[in-house]
Amino acid sequence: MSKITYENKFLVFDIREGPKTIIEQLNAHGQEGWELQTMLNVGDSQLVGFLTKKNTKNAPDPKASEAQKIANLWTSEPKKSKDEE
Repeated sequence: MSKITYENKFLVFDIREGPKTIIEQLNAHGQEGWELQTMLNVGDSQLVGFLTKKNTKNAPDPKASEAQKIANLWTSEPKKSKDEE
């Protein structure tokens, strides 16, 4: 079972610094998993970009854990879970 959450943040850009700066910052954040959702003009020389990052957290499966524990009791060597193989 997985739980999905989303983080949100914003970046403020000064358009006088040119598009190269904006692209570099967006690419750097993109490598960390952030996605640009929208941009808004603020005043005459600023853009605000809103970014979102999806986080997936895998919750342990209690039935599988219990079955693994019982299987380990009846074997001479503990079985490795799929994640450990």
